[in-house]
Amino acid sequence: MILAVLGAGCDLIGSVGGPTGGPYPGACAQWDYSARRCEAIVDRALKRAKVDPDGVQSIFLLPFEQDVSLGVGGGTVALVRFELADGSHVDQDVRCVGVEMSPVCNEDARISIAAGVDHDVPCAGEPPAGCATLRPPPDSAAMAAATPFSLASLDVTLDHEGPYEIRIGTTTLPDGYLSERSIRLVDDQPDSFWIDGGALLDVRSDIAGRPFVGSIYRDRFDGPEPVTIFLVFEVTDLDSPSLLQVRDIVVR
Repeated sequence: MILAVLGAGCDLIGSVGGPTGGPYPGACAQWDYSARRCEAIVDRALKRAKVDPDGVQSIFLLPFEQDVSLGVGGGTVALVRFELADGSHVDQDVRCVGVEMSPVCNEDARISIAAGVDHDVPCAGEPPAGCATLRPPPDSAAMAAATPFSLASLDVTLDHEGPYEIRIGTTTLPDGYLSERSIRLVDDQPDSFWIDGGALLDVRSDIAGRPFVGSIYRDRFDGPEPVTIFLVFEVTDLDSPSLLQVRDIVVR
């Protein structure tokens, strides 16, 4: 949600040899920010400053002192000034905490989807005696009794910021065994929205008390285990109504 801005009327002084700042978007190049990243930075500053977008006359990027106290890869990435119609202005810094995978903090940020099968060995005590033993995969009869799930295409309308939980469908797992959980995004670098933290292809047992679905070490179930499939995520930035397009969903 970047505004049309006026680029006049502000003298900015920076450190010798460093960025001097200037009107947005022209000043973005002083920090080697791409148009996509700079837009995301100004969007975040506008939200955190709690400024009415309709009252903003012009936007400037100001020089700032680098603050790396927020961990490896973190720190201040911008100081944004919003000049308002009433003659006042609001300065808002933008920081990244640690290695933050968002367009604000990473030029190549992509929306991820948590899926797949977890092969990490759970250990309740000291290994190897305290670790779980991998159970054999289901036999052919168990596989035949279960119903694999596949969906070629799903488009989710995004009309608000906040959490989403999309029920995709149901299926059964042979003896409760998950062998595949896959999905892909058509566009993992969208311009009109963002999902911090990525999305989750969540497979939930319909049987009360059963363990979380995801690990290959999950306890066996006697027969086909009914499960429900959800796509879970939180839209953290939405410039306009958009579509989250997902393809090739497989659970079996």
